[in-house]
Amino acid sequence: MTEDNQREQAQKLLKKYLNGECNPEEERMVTEWFFSFEEEPILPMEEKEAVLGRSKNALLHKFESEINTTKPTRKLFTWKRMAIAASILFALTTTVILLKQKSTTTVKQLAAITADTSGMFKNDILPGGRFAKLSNASGQTQLLGNESQDENSSPAEFKGNLTLEVPMAGTYSLVLSDGTTVWLNAASKLEYPDQFAGNERRVKLVGEAFFKVAKDASKPFRIEVENSVIEVLGTSFNVNAYHKEISTSLVEGKVKIISQGHEAYLSPGNEAIVSANNIRIQPADIQKNTAWQRGEFLLDGSSLEEIISQVSRWYNVDFVNAEEIIALDNRFSGTLSRDARLSEVLKILAYTTNRKFEIDGRQIFIR
Repeated sequence: MTEDNQREQAQKLLKKYLNGECNPEEERMVTEWFFSFEEEPILPMEEKEAVLGRSKNALLHKFESEINTTKPTRKLFTWKRMAIAASILFALTTTVILLKQKSTTTVKQLAAITADTSGMFKNDILPGGRFAKLSNASGQTQLLGNESQDENSSPAEFKGNLTLEVPMAGTYSLVLSDGTTVWLNAASKLEYPDQFAGNERRVKLVGEAFFKVAKDASKPFRIEVENSVIEVLGTSFNVNAYHKEISTSLVEGKVKIISQGHEAYLSPGNEAIVSANNIRIQPADIQKNTAWQRGEFLLDGSSLEEIISQVSRWYNVDFVNAEEIIALDNRFSGTLSRDARLSEVLKILAYTTNRKFEIDGRQIFIR
């Protein structure tokens, strides 16, 4: 049941209670419901007062009507009823506010815009963080990545086919039902079942992920990526499917790549580049391709276009007028922490490219 449906049913029950139309079972539910809210998290006093004010105003006319029309022997019972009803309404409104605060606050913490302390930029941007949205086929959603949640946790009540979406400036790791661990990079999505059935373990990936697949010779692990399928039995590898060309870098084990009628096998230390018409096998820079999973930007041999793509996703920014500098055939080296502020990354890029970078909100101008 959605949050709106729950609130609508609660309001109907509350109205029946106020009108004295509840049967004994419904009246018991309302009373128990009221006492169940005693352990709700506490809001700041100013928010409590605002919510209580709205609740009080909404019931004020009902109170006055009851006072003027009810016999004295009835008043005590009516006021008790009204007090409970007002408390329930307050608790409902508080719960909705807390839910909204939880969802918006978590998102705002990802690559938040902050003041620049160097005096070189209009503002600065903090690095991304751990965050994802989990949804099921029924449309239920839950935000993951709060500090209070356990690593790799997911709601036990979410069953069937699930979708985990990691936004720009986010990253998230989870353990599938077979014990396979998946690390998702920013702007990525994984579709998977809560339990693997049949003679295979199949998931679907958009974006980039690092897989450490649990061994099960009787159930091959298959990943759908665009028009390709990556098949493994037990191994560790990185899949980058941000662009039209899909790259799979193998750390250990063995995988088979199937695409458009072509097949190829990977051995550790190599990568497969899948394009529209073929599969190309070549040596891989494993440290570079998996740097994001270790919390790094490893720039060895990277073009500026590659660097800008990584920075854009992790800090949720857009580079303006970057075409002319991207066209330069420059290659870069070095390592940057993904925990660094955007200004620190841009200072290094400015030094190596002899260009000036300006931060204006979420836009980066190159001069």
